[in-house]
Amino acid sequence: MSEIEIKKDGVTILIRVVACMLILAMGFVGFKLLKGRKKPPAQATLAERPLKVEVQTVSFMDVPVLIEAHGQLRSLRMVEIAAEVAGSVIEIHSRLQTGEVIKKGELLFAIDDRDYRSEYESNKTRLTILQRDKEITAKELARVRTLFEKNKVGTQAGVEKAEQAANSSADRLAQVKQAMTRAKINLQRCRVMAPFTCRITSKKIEKGQYVAPGKIVLGLADDSVLELNVPLDSRDAFQWLQFSGGVPGGDAWFAGLKPLQCEVSWTENKRNRAVGVLDRVSSFDEQTRTVRVVVKIDAEQFRAQNTSIPLVSGMFCRVLIPGGIMNQVVELPRWAVSFENSVYVIRDGRLATVQVEVVRVQGNNSYISKGLVEDDRVVTTRLVDPLERSLVRIVNE
Repeated sequence: MSEIEIKKDGVTILIRVVACMLILAMGFVGFKLLKGRKKPPAQATLAERPLKVEVQTVSFMDVPVLIEAHGQLRSLRMVEIAAEVAGSVIEIHSRLQTGEVIKKGELLFAIDDRDYRSEYESNKTRLTILQRDKEITAKELARVRTLFEKNKVGTQAGVEKAEQAANSSADRLAQVKQAMTRAKINLQRCRVMAPFTCRITSKKIEKGQYVAPGKIVLGLADDSVLELNVPLDSRDAFQWLQFSGGVPGGDAWFAGLKPLQCEVSWTENKRNRAVGVLDRVSSFDEQTRTVRVVVKIDAEQFRAQNTSIPLVSGMFCRVLIPGGIMNQVVELPRWAVSFENSVYVIRDGRLATVQVEVVRVQGNNSYISKGLVEDDRVVTTRLVDPLERSLVRIVNE
């Protein structure tokens, strides 16, 4: 390679190096220009965000207990009517249908009484004859006894024979009287009257039907007094029910319930309501540990209400039974108390957890007896796992 070519190569390399240096210098200058135009980011101020809550100020008071229970209404008297004599049904009440109400003393049904009437009349005729026979035999006995005892006429055997005839006549007379009584009773049993103002609950009888003694033909219900038999938790019953202290019928049963008025309402429609009275403890269920109490409802009050749909037998009802008094408790919404029996309170503007003692949960409220002090502010807003000592802001103060 000649010297001239070597010089040309050296110039070319030099030019390339200079060009690279210029490019790098221009890039560096551009970077500096862009960096100079960039502004630093604004410094953010970190602040704690408070929880927005509603609170309730603690105030202690005495609260009456209302025990809520549910049960099905039943008529106080449910009677099944059976035929007491055999025969064909010749007459039934014009409204003898299920659901109809028949007044006391009205005829329900009648059975053909001709056989029983014939028997009665026959025994009545025999009774007249036997009464005359008794008089004759009694006179004969007196005559024979007088002759034997005073005049020594006749024999002792003759007196005894006359006495036997008199006794036989008296016995036949007594038998006929009994037969007449039975026939009279059977005649009365042929006509079955309503024993009380009743509602027909079942009917198995028709006109012309033959019935036998003992066959159930009608079911009757007395709706003048209704009963509601409801189960109560044994702890509620023992702690809050009010007893009179006297134990009728022995020492091995509950003391008599105080006859307190209770509000009873139909679960399907709360406007259908009545006032009942606590009557008695009917049973203790050893399996469910519940005490069953009976509330009586006098249906007379429905007339005063002038309602077309009163409480009736078969309705499932809710009853509020007045109990004792919870002394010096705090009433809080049910959701303000956790399952662990704790509440959130405001201390120095921050959230604090406090353990409490719940006396009773009633309706949508919980009643607290211990753990809080007067004028504590309890959080009533639903909170899900908040941090302890979180900052709070009260929105309803």
